[in-house]
Amino acid sequence: MKTLKKTLGLAAVISATLAVSGVATSAFATEHEAAKATKKAAKKHGPSDRALIRADEKHIKSDEARIANLEAEVGDLRAQIVTQKQASDSLQAKETQLETQVAKAEAEAENGKNLLFFRGGYASLTSDRHNELLTSNAAFGPGYGTNSGNGNGWYVGTGFDLRLSDNAWGLSDMVAVDGELFINYANYGQSYNALISSLAGTKTTNQVTQLTIAASPKVKFNLMDGDFRPWVIPFGLSINVVSPPSSGVTVLNPGLMLGTGAEYRLWKDIWVGADFRYQFTGGDLNYRTKAAPGSALEGLGVMNQTPTQGLFSGAYIGVGF
Repeated sequence: MKTLKKTLGLAAVISATLAVSGVATSAFATEHEAAKATKKAAKKHGPSDRALIRADEKHIKSDEARIANLEAEVGDLRAQIVTQKQASDSLQAKETQLETQVAKAEAEAENGKNLLFFRGGYASLTSDRHNELLTSNAAFGPGYGTNSGNGNGWYVGTGFDLRLSDNAWGLSDMVAVDGELFINYANYGQSYNALISSLAGTKTTNQVTQLTIAASPKVKFNLMDGDFRPWVIPFGLSINVVSPPSSGVTVLNPGLMLGTGAEYRLWKDIWVGADFRYQFTGGDLNYRTKAAPGSALEGLGVMNQTPTQGLFSGAYIGVGF
């Protein structure tokens, strides 16, 4: 702004100079015309006036030279005015561009970088849960071993994306890194509780469910001016709680969470997205129960492992904050 004020001040000085120059030029022109009139009048007189005429001619030539110099100076001043006006216009354009960038930066700062999301979709285990102590198992009697098809189901969940870096710690403005805290409930259908059913003498059903809590880094790629963000989870730790418990009556199992997806800004801080996740689980629940020594089935497995490994695929809606 200081440069703009200096430019406008210089333009005012130049305009004043032009006005003074115009007055001076007009005065010299008037004097020049008067000298010409004197010369014409002197022709009517005798030789005694010729010296005066010659002096007037020299004065006229001198005035003409001065007028030419003033006109050249006026031309230079006009060129300077044009140059200064162009510089002023360029400066105003740069200031407008800077103000636009500042406004954009302020608008981005107002937008929430963190995200609270709610999700739901399809869930699947690598296999059904059956032939366990607390699920369908023919070892407890006829009719208790029916496979109820409980490996596929649905899930609902929620989570937070907390911004860790806007530019991957200086690597790229196109890449942001969030930390995700993820909670998920999956329902895979129902099964017979073979143990309780055999004791009660009637078939008792239970729900096959799994609660997953995971923490992961999430790498987001800012496209379409940040309105479209594909992302990937390179790794994450998950803790899984199963129900009913495994044949060893344990419920906790850790896992490795991987995932990918994308989200789009629907309006202001409202986002919609879709994702796919897969988790590889540990062996805490993967013990088979074998027949007792000396029995006809000695060494053979009579109860299956408890599967917790599988995938989640669905959609979510989020609110930035």
